[in-house]
Amino acid sequence: MTLSKRGLVEAKAKPQDPRPGRHAARRGEIIQAAWAEAEAQGLSAISLTQVARRVGLRQPSLYSYFPSKNALIDAMFAEAAGALLNTVDHVPYPESPRDGARMLARTVLEFGVSHPIQSQLIFQRTIPGFEPSAEAYAPALKMQEKYSLKLIEAGLTAPSDVDIFTALVAGLSNQQLANEPGGSRWVSQLDTVLDMFFEYLDRRNRTRSEPP
Repeated sequence: MTLSKRGLVEAKAKPQDPRPGRHAARRGEIIQAAWAEAEAQGLSAISLTQVARRVGLRQPSLYSYFPSKNALIDAMFAEAAGALLNTVDHVPYPESPRDGARMLARTVLEFGVSHPIQSQLIFQRTIPGFEPSAEAYAPALKMQEKYSLKLIEAGLTAPSDVDIFTALVAGLSNQQLANEPGGSRWVSQLDTVLDMFFEYLDRRNRTRSEPP
């Protein structure tokens, strides 16, 4: 205990335990090593032995950070879904609902082609038997809620409309990654594809509103 100038007794701050911070930092290093391994070998071929080697650990030591391969994949899923949500949240959306939907589509598409491994983990069932935990899936749920709200504002009120919109964006992403990674051949067609989609939507809605 020390006495202050005002005569008040103050307790000395207890030194913080550095171990939790070091543990968290080490977990982060392991996750980044796992991404590097996935880029080199593919998501389904991630090897804990190789991941451990990348960070200078023996595989048994890795289990003090992640008890299983699925636990490591779960942490990767959480990081990827969080990154996508953060990207979508920080986009300046136009006031027009349809322009907002277009901006959302472009943001998701560009994220997908710029981060193919992360997008594969989020959107495709690449790893047999893996299901993200509720905690890891939470950012993805928030992303789905934001996505759905933007599309509803743009007039996509039927689930089938959302399905078609989503499939169009995913299709462009898959074609780009499969045929021209790093290019823009399919990404550049987004506006044309969405023009056709909204034209179809307007035509269908006009037909439904016409008297029989």
